Amino acid sequence: FGHEPALGNLVWDWAERLSTHSDPGYAERGELTVTYLTDAHRACAQRLSHWMRTDCGFDEVEIDAVGNVVGVFHGSDRNARRLLTGSHYDTVRNGGKYDGRLGIFVPMACVRELSRARRRLPFGFEVVGFAEEEGQRYKAVFLGSGALTGHFDPRWLEQKDADGITMREAMEHAGLCIADIPKLQRDVSNYLGFVEVHIEQGPVLNELDLPLGVVTSINGSVRYVGEIVGMASHAGTTPMDRRRDAAAAAAELVLYVEQRGASVPNLVATVGMLEVPNGSINV
Repeated sequence: FGHEPALGNLVWDWAERLSTHSDPGYAERGELTVTYLTDAHRACAQRLSHWMRTDCGFDEVEIDAVGNVVGVFHGSDRNARRLLTGSHYDTVRNGGKYDGRLGIFVPMACVRELSRARRRLPFGFEVVGFAEEEGQRYKAVFLGSGALTGHFDPRWLEQKDADGITMREAMEHAGLCIADIPKLQRDVSNYLGFVEVHIEQGPVLNELDLPLGVVTSINGSVRYVGEIVGMASHAGTTPMDRRRDAAAAAAELVLYVEQRGASVPNLVATVGMLEVPNGSINV
């Protein structure tokens, strides 16, 4: 249509450049993995804070006590309430370039345009790149947003990752001030609300050829861990009516979960992890 999406291209380029930082073991394979407070994670935080400060014209930029990257662009009245927006910059293992990060880059681009136009709105922008959401390194999630809502649990600090490094040690190594975490809780009366731009993680909008959807509700999750115990038997000599194959029972459960999930509108269900230990071709 003769229109060049300059801001869209800018956001795209930011995403490409940030995706060059990836954890060891994944970077070598060209996969994107950024887990909490690794070297790649800290490099992403530095890159985001640099762009906010030098490219976008935020008034205040900091990396807070849990590793969130926080940029503030004041309104015409510096004491006016703010619109809080943002998303996370950590990833799942072998994740995508846009999950979470799009929700940081879009408001950054908005602030960049306001700053360049020397324009102030009647309210301020507070853009947060949340340090953690995915729970990939430690068995705790929403560390970044949890600190802002006052739900950071100090007991998480003693959790260890796969290499035996506690969260406390990782935070101290990153130069974060653990004692300041309680001070990060926000007073909701200072904010107009929270808005998050996000990619659609499904096929619906694409199939409908719609560029944008507004979320009015979101699926909550209930998770179960189960164990099916059977008995291993020789496959050539055990009659079918004597077999106690745990994997066969699990397969029936998987099919039932799919059937149940498809039986009610807007219900979804899946078996995300399945482990069958000590398999053998003739047992």
